[in-house]
Amino acid sequence: MRRRTVLILCVLVAFLETQSQVMTIDTIIKNIEKNNPVLQKYEYLINALDTYATGAKNWDAPQVGAGVYMLPYNLSQNMGSVMLSVQQMIPNPTKINSSYNYLNQKSSVERESRNFDQNQLIAMAKMLYYDWMILKKKEQVLRSNQSQMNFLIRTSEARLAYEQEKLNSIYKAKAALLEIDKEQLMYDREIVEKRVGLNTLMNRDKNSSFDIDTNYKIKDYNMILTDTISVARSRSDIRMIDQSVKLMALNKKMELSRRNPDFGIKYDHMFGLGTQPNQFTLMGMITIPIVPWSSRSYRSNIRAMDLETQSMQKEKEAMVNEVSGKLISLRNQIENLKKQLNLYETGIIPALKKNYQTTMLAYEQNTSDLFLVIDAWQTLTITEIQSMDSLRELLEMQVEFEKEMEQN
Repeated sequence: MRRRTVLILCVLVAFLETQSQVMTIDTIIKNIEKNNPVLQKYEYLINALDTYATGAKNWDAPQVGAGVYMLPYNLSQNMGSVMLSVQQMIPNPTKINSSYNYLNQKSSVERESRNFDQNQLIAMAKMLYYDWMILKKKEQVLRSNQSQMNFLIRTSEARLAYEQEKLNSIYKAKAALLEIDKEQLMYDREIVEKRVGLNTLMNRDKNSSFDIDTNYKIKDYNMILTDTISVARSRSDIRMIDQSVKLMALNKKMELSRRNPDFGIKYDHMFGLGTQPNQFTLMGMITIPIVPWSSRSYRSNIRAMDLETQSMQKEKEAMVNEVSGKLISLRNQIENLKKQLNLYETGIIPALKKNYQTTMLAYEQNTSDLFLVIDAWQTLTITEIQSMDSLRELLEMQVEFEKEMEQN
C-alpha cells in the first residue's frame, strides 16, 4: 500500500512538471540579469555616482555682508558709512577638472563590481540548473529500471505458485524496489530545493512552478587561452583593480591640484553718512597652499596613494597567478571526467546491461538464481546513477571554468 502511494506521488509530481512552464538556462539567466535585486542595486549606485560628478564643477556660494564702516562712538558727529560687501571665491580650474575626473571615474569601479556579482549569480544558477537536470535524468533511470524489477517480481511470484522460486528472493526483490521509491522521494525533495533556489535568484515567488530543459552540451576548452593577459582581460574583479588604480591616479591628481592657488574677489560699497562721500573698495585675493603648514596634508596623502597603488598592483598579480593555475587544473579535470564518462557510456554500462540481460535470460530458462538477477539489476542501476554523478561533476566543472573565465 505504501509503495502504491509513493508511486502515485511520483506520477503526480511528474505530471505537474509536464504542465509547468519549461525554462532554459538562457531564459533563467535573462531573468536574473533583469530582476535580481543585487544587480538592480548597482544601477542605482552607478547613477548616483554619475550624478555626484555632475556637480563637481560648481563654485562655492558668494558671501554677502552688511554693516557700518568707521562709525564713531559719538553718533552726534554724523560721520562714517553704511557698508555692503560681496565676496566670491573662484576655484582653480585645475582643481575643478581634477575633481570632476575623479568623481566621474568612480562609477567604473562599481560597473566592474556589478559584472563580478552578476557572474557569480549566473554560476550559482547554472549549478542549480544542472543539479536539477541530473536529478531528472536519475529519475528516468530509476523509472526505467523500476519497470524491469516490477516485471521480475511478477515473474517470480508466478513461479512461487509452482514452487519454482523461493520466498526470500521475492522479498529481496521487493526491498530493492522500495529502495528505488525512497531514492525517488529524495530526488523529488532535492528538485524542489533547486526550484526554490532558482526562483530566489530570479526574484520570483519561491513556490512558482516551472520545469527545465534536460539538454546539455559538453564543451571543449582546449583552445581557450588561459595565460595571464587573457585572464586579466576577462575577469571583472581584476578589471575592477585596474579601474581602482586609474581612480587612485585621478585622486592623486586631485591632491596634487591642491598645490594650485584659488582666487577671490571682494567688493565693498560704503554709503557715506552726513558729509562723508560714497566710497568703495575692490580687492583680489589668492591662496598660498605651498606654505609648510598647508602642504603637509596633500604631500602625505600623495605618498600614501602611491603605496596603495603598489599594493593593488601586487593584488592583481596574485589574483592573475592564482586564477591561471586554477584554470589549468580545471581544464585537466574536465578532460579526465570526459574520459570517465566515455568509459561509462561506451564500455561499463553496455557490459553491465548485457550481463543483466544474460542473467535474466538464464533465469527465464531456469538455469540461474533470482538472487543473481537482482544483483545484476542493482549493479546496473547503481552504475547508471554513478555515471549521472560523473556527468553532474563534469557540468559543474564546466560552470566553474566559465565562472573563472567569465564566459557566462
